[in-house]
Amino acid sequence: MIYIDKHQEPEWFVEFKKKYPKATYDSKEFKPYIPRLNEELIKEQKYICAYCCCEINTKKSHNEHIEPRHSGTYVSKRSLDYSNLVASCYGFQGEMTCGPKKDNNYDEKKFVSPLNPACEDIFSYFPNGVLDGDVYTTELLNLNSHRLKQAREAIYRTIQELDEELIRCIYPDDVEKLSPFINVVKWYIKQNFEN
Repeated sequence: MIYIDKHQEPEWFVEFKKKYPKATYDSKEFKPYIPRLNEELIKEQKYICAYCCCEINTKKSHNEHIEPRHSGTYVSKRSLDYSNLVASCYGFQGEMTCGPKKDNNYDEKKFVSPLNPACEDIFSYFPNGVLDGDVYTTELLNLNSHRLKQAREAIYRTIQELDEELIRCIYPDDVEKLSPFINVVKWYIKQNFEN
């Protein structure tokens, strides 16, 4: 997981909420705007999943509510709150991970959000691809699924033989589209080159 610096709400989103103050994400008025919102979130996140950091696009992601829209009998008032929305993959390579795994389960006091500026410091990545850190969030999102561990291990193997300059050249973080699993790269640089 890497920190997602939320941008200002898109103007069209603000205008929609002014025009339909009682609308929710599930209302018929908002349905045509769902793909547009997805595009905004993907671009804001530089084309990586908010949770696992795999590559996403409009066909491989959905609009994820950090605080779920529904939880039992509870209906969230934040369904159109831009600060509650991120883009999540549909699960990594067929495994139940990220937003689909989380579903409507959520404990605000336990969950590590990608909108938390300290989230990157909570998780560690090992050479075998295992993610260590907050147990609740890791299990809720299934961030140690078999395929996610394999993908992170492959990135780790690629970078461990490189020097810092070359790693930063291959995996820049100041681009419009981040490399998949940049979270592993950022953690590795911090652990091995930054004092």
